Amino acid sequence: MANIVKTETGWKYRVSYKEAGKYKVKSKSGFPTKKLALLAASEMEQKLHRGVDINAGEENFIEAFKDWYTTFRKQKKSVENDKHYDYAIKFCEKYFAGLKINDVNRTTYQKAINEFAKTHAKETTRKRHVYVRSFIREMVYEGVILRDPTARVIIPDDETTYKDLKSLSEVQVKKLVKELNNHFNPIHSSISVILFAIASGARFSEIIGLTWDCIDFVQKTIKINKTWDYKNTNAFSNTKNYSSNRIITIDDNTLSMLNKIKVYQSAEKLKDSTFNKNKLVFINGNCFPPSNNAINKSLKRYCKKLGFNKDISIHGLRHTHATLLLYNDCNIKYLSKRLGHNTIVTTLETYSHVIDEMEQKESYKISELMNKINEI
Repeated sequence: MANIVKTETGWKYRVSYKEAGKYKVKSKSGFPTKKLALLAASEMEQKLHRGVDINAGEENFIEAFKDWYTTFRKQKKSVENDKHYDYAIKFCEKYFAGLKINDVNRTTYQKAINEFAKTHAKETTRKRHVYVRSFIREMVYEGVILRDPTARVIIPDDETTYKDLKSLSEVQVKKLVKELNNHFNPIHSSISVILFAIASGARFSEIIGLTWDCIDFVQKTIKINKTWDYKNTNAFSNTKNYSSNRIITIDDNTLSMLNKIKVYQSAEKLKDSTFNKNKLVFINGNCFPPSNNAINKSLKRYCKKLGFNKDISIHGLRHTHATLLLYNDCNIKYLSKRLGHNTIVTTLETYSHVIDEMEQKESYKISELMNKINEI
């Protein structure tokens, strides 16, 4: 039975156990409440009952995380994946410095997440959580700790998560598309990429990773099955998640634009057999995809010319596509699949501000319907 006592610095537990025929005591102090001390003591007793090494979890949290990452995760997937683990380790270095694995409990972890979320977008906070959690769950699996302190963690909404989702209105989109079409030239890819982003809602890396075998001019569909890693390798890479592999429909005007690009590239291929060896849809003068920076500069220039008081990026056109569909009564499940979100929850969280507005409209429609019925 654990003994819980009050000390000058908080609460302390003492647990007696027998090892090699001798009685020993395991203790720990510094708990802010008696309840936390009891909980920790209970976990220690469970470890002893199960024959788990009670000194497990005494290792420095950050050093253990680094060692686990180097052994089991580093260079096992993508460069981007490694980068996220590096970010997660830096997160731990800031909030868990000097702590042992056992010291990171649910309260400690939630406080770290809360603090980080104050200055970061919800999606960024979620990613840090996901990568730290992968290490902690391994510690649970290996019996180093009994409970997962990341379980049921709440990812807070930062104040700017929704209001700063920059997108264009339907009127602005019409003006932009008209202006871009007036300046379209199959030789220059910036305009083509922007127009395709508006029409598809695809991620930038997915757009520049498109190859001609992904375009079905007969079925009027686009197959998204890879990306172009423009940040690290400047080569083809996997999609963001399993759900990102998808087939989406595309409109006739966009298909017409793509056909003009294909005709131009086919003519160039006849002149030079080495032209566009990667068979990319969107290329610049050196047969590689245009840079994210170049596209954003071009987009900014056209928005400024049209008098839009918004500093929108190519990713903002993905949000524009989504909000346009929602405001035009697009089914949320269909939209989630079209955007390639991992789950429908991601879509609901990202566009909750639009969905709330649509719910108000639906409520009004229902009221109007019932009023008409009662008039009969």
